[in-house]
Amino acid sequence: MKRELQRREVLKAALAAGLGSVAALPARAETPARVATGGAVPVVHATDLFHPHGDPDDHFDLACAYALAQRGRFDLRGLVIDYPPDFREGDPAVVAVAQMNWLTVRSVPVSIGTPRRLAHRKDALAGAPAQELAAVEFILGQLRAADRPVAVVCVGSAADVIAAALREPRLFKEKCSGVYLNSGSAHDNPSKPAQLEFNVRLDPAAYAAMFDLPCPLYWFPCWHTTEVRQSGESGSFYWLPHRETLAKASPGLAHFFTHMFEKSTNPKWLRAMKTPPKAETWRKILEGKRGMWSTASQFVAAGLTVTHDGNLVPAAGAGDAAVFKMQAVEVTCADDGRTTWRPADKDTGRWMLRVTDVEKYPAAMTRAVAELFSTLNGGPADTPGPRRERGVGLSSKRL
Repeated sequence: MKRELQRREVLKAALAAGLGSVAALPARAETPARVATGGAVPVVHATDLFHPHGDPDDHFDLACAYALAQRGRFDLRGLVIDYPPDFREGDPAVVAVAQMNWLTVRSVPVSIGTPRRLAHRKDALAGAPAQELAAVEFILGQLRAADRPVAVVCVGSAADVIAAALREPRLFKEKCSGVYLNSGSAHDNPSKPAQLEFNVRLDPAAYAAMFDLPCPLYWFPCWHTTEVRQSGESGSFYWLPHRETLAKASPGLAHFFTHMFEKSTNPKWLRAMKTPPKAETWRKILEGKRGMWSTASQFVAAGLTVTHDGNLVPAAGAGDAAVFKMQAVEVTCADDGRTTWRPADKDTGRWMLRVTDVEKYPAAMTRAVAELFSTLNGGPADTPGPRRERGVGLSSKRL
């Protein structure tokens, strides 16, 4: 990645208008307007990251966020981790954040989200005790303190983001460069028409309220068609083979993933990062693959896209080489979480993922993540400050 490439930030846009017909428009407005900023994008990463894990993709997303920070693309201001639903085995994975902080020489703070579901899309959680509003206040505090607009990447619950926006909509309008929403489905599930995407089912009101935000919204439907585990034009999902992304991981990064996959109870979670995991354990991890949903949203927030060859490049100027773009849409969302959208021929303030090459998208995204993870081995970085020596690779050949 060329260090001199200009970084870009989301230009604020008008709020989405209401819809009439859902017929396709004759043209599409593609790629959000961006301006050169010369610095990393301030980011709050909201995630459902648990230990024991709910889904390993959240740890991969966390690693991507830290790698983008190492590359000088993100100014990672903090993490909001969901309060775990009753059906989850684990609590917020604050150890995973501490491991990443140690690995990258950072001190990114963590706040725990509200345990409440929103009663309706205008529910600002009035009357909730302070302990249940810590993440709401954390988000608002980050916006107030920022000298540049903040991007909020939401890969878990939307409740804390929405409660914050409802409490201070003007602050979101002025200081939030965009919310990057990883939830929902672009199209109804033909086999189960009543079935909604997982995150939408958890809190339909919070999801619906995302489409009312007073700031730009970048929508990354998890599925092209609900629960069909294959890539599609309007869905962010792809399969990520572990071997192609982790075979050359440093001991620290390898232990980060091993600690998660094994659901480890080892109290020496920090000291263990200095040594490789057991060969047999690591071999089994490398044989797996991971369903991924939230990679494109982080790349877009960083002003990047991925080419057909898997190169991570600035979105501005990528043109037809990109395997995904953002298209302007007119979109509404009903109270029950069901969306209606159509492409727009102008900037509506609402943008939606469009995979431009469905066939090449999974392999290209895999190569981009593998290259990005090399940063966490002590690879190239754009950020000044203390640097670690490159770790010893854990290749499948060695094991």
